[in-house]
This record gives sequence, C-alpha cells and structure tokens, in this order.
Amino acid sequence: MDIANFNALITWIARHPDWAYAVVFLAAFTESLAVVGLFIPGVLVMFGAGAVVAVGSLELWATLAWAAAGAIAGDAGSYWLGRHYRAELPHLWPFRRYPKLLAKGAAFFHRHGGMSIFLGRFVGPIRAVIPAVAGMLGMPPARFYAVNILSALGWAPTYILPGVVFGASLGLAGAVATRLALILVLLLILAWGGVWFVSRSVIWLQPRVEQGLGQLQSWAGSTPSARTGSFRGMVASLLDPARPESRALLVFAAVLIAAAWMFFGVIEDVLTGDPLVLVDKTAYHLLQGLRTPLGDSVMIALTELGDAAVTLPVVAAVLLWLVWKRAWRPAVYWLAAASFGAALTVILKAGFGLPRPLPMYDGSIAFGFPSSHAAMSIVIFGFLAVLAARELSLRGQLAVYSVVVLLAGLIAFSRIYLGAHWLSDVLGGLSFGVAWVALLGIAYLRRPAPAVAAHGLLAAASIALIAAAVVHAANQRDADAVRYAIQRPSTLMAQQDWWSQGWQTLPAWRIDIEGEYEQPLSVQWAGSLEFLRARLTARGWREALPVTGKSLLLWFDTRRPAMQLPLLPRVHDGANEALALIYPLKGKPDQRLVLRLWSSEKTLTPRTPIWVGTVTAERISRPLAWFNLPQDGQDFNVPRLALFESLSGLPTRLVGRDGVPQSVSEEIVWDKGVLLVHQPE
Repeated sequence: MDIANFNALITWIARHPDWAYAVVFLAAFTESLAVVGLFIPGVLVMFGAGAVVAVGSLELWATLAWAAAGAIAGDAGSYWLGRHYRAELPHLWPFRRYPKLLAKGAAFFHRHGGMSIFLGRFVGPIRAVIPAVAGMLGMPPARFYAVNILSALGWAPTYILPGVVFGASLGLAGAVATRLALILVLLLILAWGGVWFVSRSVIWLQPRVEQGLGQLQSWAGSTPSARTGSFRGMVASLLDPARPESRALLVFAAVLIAAAWMFFGVIEDVLTGDPLVLVDKTAYHLLQGLRTPLGDSVMIALTELGDAAVTLPVVAAVLLWLVWKRAWRPAVYWLAAASFGAALTVILKAGFGLPRPLPMYDGSIAFGFPSSHAAMSIVIFGFLAVLAARELSLRGQLAVYSVVVLLAGLIAFSRIYLGAHWLSDVLGGLSFGVAWVALLGIAYLRRPAPAVAAHGLLAAASIALIAAAVVHAANQRDADAVRYAIQRPSTLMAQQDWWSQGWQTLPAWRIDIEGEYEQPLSVQWAGSLEFLRARLTARGWREALPVTGKSLLLWFDTRRPAMQLPLLPRVHDGANEALALIYPLKGKPDQRLVLRLWSSEKTLTPRTPIWVGTVTAERISRPLAWFNLPQDGQDFNVPRLALFESLSGLPTRLVGRDGVPQSVSEEIVWDKGVLLVHQPE
C-alpha cells in the first residue's frame, strides 16, 4: 500500500467507522474461537485499531466496547461447544488434531479453576481452548459468563491501549517525518509477523509431524526389510521412537524442500525477467522514498550486525567455546556451516554476476545475488539455534528460533532499505541460508552427538555479538554513512538563469510523504551556509539546542520559553535540514521564528550550492499541563518578511510562483512569494 492509499484508508475509516468497528469485533471474535484463534492475528488487529484511534478516526470507548463484545462472544461460542459435546469434543474435528493442546488446557483449568478463564485469555496458545475446556468439564454458565465478561473488559484495553500510545507517538514522529513513522510501522510488522509466524508454524507443525512420524514408522517397519540395510531400514533407524531427533529430522527435511524450492524459484524469476524483477524495482523505489536520516542510522546499525567484522567474532567465539567443552563434532559442523556457507555465497555471486541497485563494493562481493548478509545471518544464527535447541524445552526452542527469524529479518530488510540489494537478492539469500541450515541440521542430527550446554553456548555467542557490534559500529559508522547515503545527481545552473526564471524549477513545497506537500519553500539561498549563519547570528538569530536524550527532557519543563527548547528536525525529500536557526519574538516567550534550509541538489556555476528552505513561526502549546508540544503556524508571509529584514544589505529579490500545486492543508496562508538571496561575490 502506498502513502496515498494509506491516507485514503484513514479517511475512509473516518467516514465509515461502523465497518471499522465490525472488523474489530470480528477480529476479537475469531481470535477467541476454539482452535480458530490459533491462526488469527487478532492481537495485531487490536494494536492497529488502537493506532487508528490515536489519529482520531475511531472513538476509543466504542473501539474498546466492540473489541470486548467480540471477545465475549467468541469465548461464549467456544464454551457452548464444550458444554454441548462434553466428552465427545476431543474426538471432533478440528479438536482431535490438537490432543496435546486440549490436554494442556485441561491441566491449566484443573490448576486454576474458574480463574483459568481470566488468566487463559492472556496466555499464549491455550487461550484458544480454555473456554471449550471449561464447558467440557462442566463449569457452571453463570460463573463462566461472569469471569468471561470481566476478562474481556481487561483484555480489550490491554491490547488496544498500546496501539493508542504507539499511534500518539507516531503523531509526534509525524511532526518530524511521516516517512520515519512508516518505517517504524514496517519494522513492527516485520518483527511481530516473524515471531507470530514462528509460533504459529510450531503449533501447526506439531500434530502433523506426529502423524507423519507414525505413518513413516508403520511403513518402514511393516516388512522384514526394515531389519536389513535397505532404504526402509535406514528410515526405520532414523525414526526410532527412542531417538528424540526423529521429529526434528522430519521438520528439517520439510524445511529443506521448501527453501530449495523457493531458492530455485527466485533464480528462475531473476534469470527470465519474471514479475519478481518488477517487484524489485517497486520495492527499491518505495523504500528509497521513505528514507530519513534517523531511519538510515537505525538501518546502518542493523546491517552492520551482518557484516563480517561482526559475524566472524561470533563464529570464533562459538568455535572456541565448543573446543573448550571438547564438543568436537558440533565444532566441526559449526565450522563447516560458516565456512562453506560463506564460500558458496561468494561462488554463487560470481557465478550469476547480477548487479546491485547501486555499486557499493569491490572484488568478489561486488555482485548482488544472493545477498551474503541475508544468507550468512540465517546460516550463523540459524545453525547456532540448531546446536542449542537439542538441550532446550519447546518454549525455549520457540524463543531461540523467533530471535533468529527476527534478527535475520531485520538485517535482510536493512539491505533493501539502504539500497544495497534488490528484494530478489534478499529472498535468494534467505532461502539459500535456510536450505543450508536445514541440510546441515539433517546431517548433524542423524547421529547422536554429545550434549551442548545451550545456555553457555548462547551466552558466548551473545557476548561476542554485542562486543563486536559495538566496536565495529564505532570504527565503521562514518564510512558506512557515506557508503549507504542516498545518491542524488546534482545539476548545474547559471546564476543569471536562476535569478530570472530558473528558481521556479526548484521545489515549491517541503515534501514529507510521497505525492503530498507540507509547507511552502519560501526561501532560496545561493551561497555558503557558514556565511549565512554568521550573517544571521549577527542579527539576533541563533542555533537551537540539538536534540539529545538530555535535551528532550526539557520538553517536560512547561515554564521554559521557546528559545530554550530543542528544535525537532524536519525532513524534506528524505534529508534533514542542513541549517536550522531560531529567532525570538518580542513579548511572545512561547513562540519563535524557525529557518530551515535543505540542499536543492542544484549548483550555480562554478561551485555555488543552492539551498531551499522554510521560515515559520513555531508556537509551543501545552495540551497537557506537564508537556510542551511544538506547532507550526500556518502564516508563511509574515515570517518571510522578518527574515527579509534580517538579510538587509544582501542581494535579494521577492518573486511570485505560477501554478503552485495544492498543499495538504487548506489553512496555509501563503502568497506564493519566494525570497531569493545570494552571497555577494
């Protein structure tokens, strides 16, 4: 969904709230239904509904009421099923496919009694069966409905209010850059979706693996050949019930087939120019349009986690730990996973020779497909999880694999965001990495191996990861900021052409999101920023406090005048302002003028850069008695006049634009005038 469609969706919700409330009700209802709730991401819908409440498109109390009503109805339906079928329930579809889940629900109910309805609403997978179990075990209806209603009234705000807080924070972030807010949403969806996928996959796979194991064991042991060296004999040996690895082997085999199918499918699409190539370009241009300086900093930090300077120390630390513990076989497999995985990735890159979106590297890693960051993050962290998982409980395995999916997913996303890879490069790298880990996992688990202390292994890897990441970031951050910077071509313009008509080719509005305009760029400066800073400083302008963790606390000091508060950065077309100055307004301590300038990507001959900017009157409002909130004034004519007076003595010209596109705000007061100023020769 692009930005315009997203805004259109919010507008549609504001005009048709009844449909939105219906979606909230249905999401809460289906998530509360027995078994069905395992596969419905209702929590994500509740969180999203809270975010929509924050922007004012839905009413908070109505949203809470519909969510609670859906939860009550869903649990009531599940309770009725259990009460109606009683002992027959475990034998009915789909309950018969989840006997262990029903057993866990029954044990939970026996342990907590009626309170299990309240507690179960907040507890993982068993939430989807507790009401049915309560009905099956004969809990009185009056008692059930009392606890059901109370728990739903607590559940709705628990899952919706965090979304409201998040949406409100995006409102403040939107004052800085809506693009950053969208990137945060994408990251949240990626993180939450990854963990949700892993947990639901485990729940979905568990009964099917059990069923598949039983069928394979029956087939492998049904003839005398099972006792010979035949293929059936090998399968019977691998699936021996005395070997706990048999389930993992079957899962790894399925994962290997799926990952290999995906990897070769991506290769086919890339080589034949199938629609995936078009998706590559769409994803690239979309994310390049959403880039912000703060977003770049976060993504560079994430992508550095996949650099060799970070992953190699992790490989070395784990290898040393395994050698110290004399776990020779795990050590050999660990070394093979990392070394052969890296070598195969380089060979594939050179073999396909497919270019990156932009040239960033030299030598063997100059090519893009497959992404080595995506592949090796899966290989290293994924096989680390394989080594540790044998000694962990199911819950521990779920947590470890969720962290791997989350970490690898964030690293992979950062590669697309920074323009280092196409989407197909990343998909190819991820699928290759998963296939390699699954193949090694099958080979590793075929034979019993000595126990590896999982907690010590994970601790060694975590310490190495954190230490290497901190050191690498300190040494590489500046170079990576240059490497991954947005590349925009700069064009030349003669000074006389700019002064007469060329200024109209520069943007008229500050671009905050794709296709929409926020504030008029009513100033154009040709010259050095240092010269302009010195000139305006002599006339009473000054630089505001920078935004730091400490200075942000000043926003809670409601007695502090506007001139003593930090200035939030603003983004124009993906870049922060290059210069920001503030000016006091006499008799108005809660207001200040703010001048911001951005690069126009145009240069006057021979080498004089042109900057575009806004000058606004910023007012500090206090909607709550303990918090300051900056708000831009809508009049852009008076502040421009104040700047003009401060620039007296410099070559200036006030010009008027023709055919200015419409802003997103109808309250803006602007006469379409632009102040041209240039540095004296």
